[in-house]
Formats: sequence, structure tokens, C-alpha cells
Amino acid sequence: MSNEINHTKFNQERYEFEKRSRTEEMRMQVTTFAIMIFLTFVAFAMVAAGLSKEFVIPAVLLLALIQVILQFYYFMHMKHKGHGTAQLFMLTGLFIAGSFIVMALYLTWLGDPLK
Repeated sequence: MSNEINHTKFNQERYEFEKRSRTEEMRMQVTTFAIMIFLTFVAFAMVAAGLSKEFVIPAVLLLALIQVILQFYYFMHMKHKGHGTAQLFMLTGLFIAGSFIVMALYLTWLGDPLK
């Protein structure tokens, strides 16, 4: 009888812990979603305000980068353990994409280096 009471108490404590964890996780996801919506509105407002292209383009790209990081971290659950392989593939892809962008900018601004 005592063992059943301890088992029931353990299950109740585990349930309460998981409930708190899930509530906290959902709160963080809703907060992150609200932040991303706010960043989107800021980007639209900068474009609608008619600010100079030299300011708007880097600012919008920065806001987009922040949103990508938030989406990876919260909505794709990259903060949880066990996602090391997925993180490695994404970082490798980002490195390759960044290399191509740098190469394209170099070739565009400096011309063909082989001439």
C-alpha cells in the first residue's frame, strides 16, 4: 500500500513538473512569435516611411537574420539536446551560402580577377 502511495505521489509530481515545463515552453514560443511579428512590422514601417535604401536594406536584412535565429532556436527546437547533427548541417549550409555570397559580391564589385 505504501509503495502505491509513493508511486502515485511520484506520478503526480512528474505530471506537475511536465505541466510547468510545457507551460513555460508555450509562453516562450508565444513571446518569440510576438517579437517576430513586431520585427516584421518594423521592417514594413521602414519601407513604408520611404527611408533611404542605404539604411533600409541592411536594416531589413538584419531583422530577417534575427528572425531566422529565433525560428531555429524556438520553433525548430534547436535549443534542445540531440540536435547536434541538424545544427552541424545547418551551420555548414550557412557557411557555404555565405561563401557564395562573398564570392558573388567580390566578382561583382572587383570584376573578373582572372583578366
